[in-house]
This record gives sequence, structure tokens and C-alpha cells, in this order.
Amino acid sequence: MDDFWELSFKRNTVMWGKEPADAAVMVANSFKVKGYDEILIPGCGYGRNALPFIAMAMNVTGIEISATAIAIASNLVPDKFKIYNGNVTDMPFDQKLYDGIFCYSLLHLLNSVQRSNLIRNCYNQLNIGGSMVFVTLSTNDHQFGKGTKISKNHYLSKHHIELYFHDTASIHEEFSDYGISDLREIIEPVKSMKNALNQRLWMITCTK
Repeated sequence: MDDFWELSFKRNTVMWGKEPADAAVMVANSFKVKGYDEILIPGCGYGRNALPFIAMAMNVTGIEISATAIAIASNLVPDKFKIYNGNVTDMPFDQKLYDGIFCYSLLHLLNSVQRSNLIRNCYNQLNIGGSMVFVTLSTNDHQFGKGTKISKNHYLSKHHIELYFHDTASIHEEFSDYGISDLREIIEPVKSMKNALNQRLWMITCTK
């Protein structure tokens, strides 16, 4: 998987466009209202989803597996932010506690053990009163059921990427110990591709 993302960013440097996802803007606004200052973004890619947090004067730290993506971020993001080069499965990368954690379209790329570890490790790096928000594929998304079935809700896509699709039952199973404070299904436009179908994603918020 490490090589896959490194090659992907080399071939298509800004594959999702330069604009942040709508969900990132929504969460940045929410974090600002809550008065959060220190933000962690695991799987930050080339930094597009850091932009709304930085624009609202929050201090952002990222984690990204691809060195190429980090290099792209250094040009895309006007205000530089610290990015640890590594796999989110190796968290924590520091002993810092964060007010807010935003994890976008990463959880569905992980297996069950990796998901459990990521959720727990993110929670452990939250300040009391802090929130972590995960945005991940829903079983109502148009990609669900396509490709080779691996197990329940788990498929190998035509691009040979393993995707896990959450439903409400699996969300409560994986997040019930972490204080779910909001759960909603959102529609996310794919801005980087013309005529692309919107994504149906879960936005899962846990507050410590």
C-alpha cells in the first residue's frame, strides 16, 4: 500500500484537485466555533484538507505515508505545517495532545485491526473536551457491492484497492467506546472529475 500511494502521487500529483473537501470546510468551521487551536490530520495527503483549518488560524499537524505528497504539500499550502512522514498505523508520532482530529477518507482503506488501532490512537491524543471526526465510505455509496467481495462490507475495487463500507451497526461496534457525539451521512461532491457521481460518506464525531 505504501508503494501504491507513492506511485499514485507521482503519476497524478493533485489527484483530488486543489480545493478542500466540503467536509473539511464544515469541520474546520465547527472546530473554530469550539475554540480549537491544535489540529491533527492523519492521512493528510498533499494538504488540501488542511487549508480551511490553516485559513482559520489553527495550528495543523499532519501524518502522511507518501514523501511525494508531502513535497507537493510544501508548494500547495501557503502556510507551512508540520507533516510526519509515516504510516498512521505507527501512531503516535509525538506525545502532543490535540483539540481536534480530522481524518478524511482514510478509515475505509484499513482492515479491522488497523481501524481499531487508528481510532484508539486518535482518541488517546485528544485533549479532554476535544473532538475527532472521521469521514468514511457508507454502504449507501455507489461503489458499495462492486468489485470482489472479501468479507461483509469489504470489497476489492477495480483499481485493486480494498475498501470497507460502514453502516450504522459497524460504526457503533467500532466507535461505541469513544463517545459518539454526532453521526450523519453526508453527500460529498467529487470536484476533481467532471460528471463524477457524488460520494455518500459517514461523518462520525466523537468527543472526549
